[in-house]
Amino acid sequence: MGSAVSERTTRAARPLWRSWLGVIVALLLLGSGAPAHAADPAPLALAQGCGRPAPAPAPSSITVDGRSRALITVVPEHYRADEPHALVIAFHGRTSSNAMVRRYYDLERHARTPTIFVYPAGVREPGERYSWSDPGETGAALRDYALFDAVLALMARSYCLDPERIFAVGHSLGGWFANSLACARGEVLRAVGSLAGGVNRSDCRGTVAALLFHNPHDRLVAYEYGLEARDLFRAHNRADDDGGRTLLGGFACRHYRDPAAVNPVVWCPHTRNRSRHGRYYPHHWPAGAGAAMMAFFESLPAAATASARSALAAAPGG
Repeated sequence: MGSAVSERTTRAARPLWRSWLGVIVALLLLGSGAPAHAADPAPLALAQGCGRPAPAPAPSSITVDGRSRALITVVPEHYRADEPHALVIAFHGRTSSNAMVRRYYDLERHARTPTIFVYPAGVREPGERYSWSDPGETGAALRDYALFDAVLALMARSYCLDPERIFAVGHSLGGWFANSLACARGEVLRAVGSLAGGVNRSDCRGTVAALLFHNPHDRLVAYEYGLEARDLFRAHNRADDDGGRTLLGGFACRHYRDPAAVNPVVWCPHTRNRSRHGRYYPHHWPAGAGAAMMAFFESLPAAATASARSALAAAPGG
């Protein structure tokens, strides 16, 4: 995680991401000390934390709509404020805490480039359950989109982020939320990695790469919900080109390419039915899924750079 990030954004491409890739107005509210509220993304650069000293200790909570929300923030041991970092925000499921999923997602040790990880806590409900939304909400306006916006704003203010490498991860209810978020905040997220997650459909904004795992034998989140998420991302990304089967971290997956080869959709219908303890539980997070997600994220081309090249090629004389 301490290795240097390669320069992936050309000078010509940098104004592009400044114009289309940003964070929410909550950044201004956070900077003034006011609590964050839901807001649409505004063109505020994610790299504003570069060159600033990192907070000590790392943020462990944030206030959103008057409610304090716990965070686990993991920063590389040898963090450098002059080096852009990827950001992975990982959402837990209905019955697992953020501390639990930090252990079993097993993401951090597989980062090959400097990466900051944040594990927010859902709202605790009766019966040791958690939620990311309120009853009756639609995919366009889930309650904790505001939490994501506020966390992203806080991280952008506190650390040096690479605006082309903002990722969401989730399992089960967290997978559903991460997929829904990728649709609603596609102009900010670069990619999503989810396992056993459905999606709340909305009018997707922007496009994201997607790596989706689902076990056909899952009875807690039916396989059909995973297929629905896959088909949503395929349609929105126009990922019609079936690139055939591919192996990703030992998982047999199908790779669907988009026309620009920037935002693929990779579908992995795994059949690892037994948990690490040998129990039959097709809904579990199989060993290797976290490593596969990190490898997928780090394999993606810089979307803004690719867009810039396409625009230059299409320009007169290009």
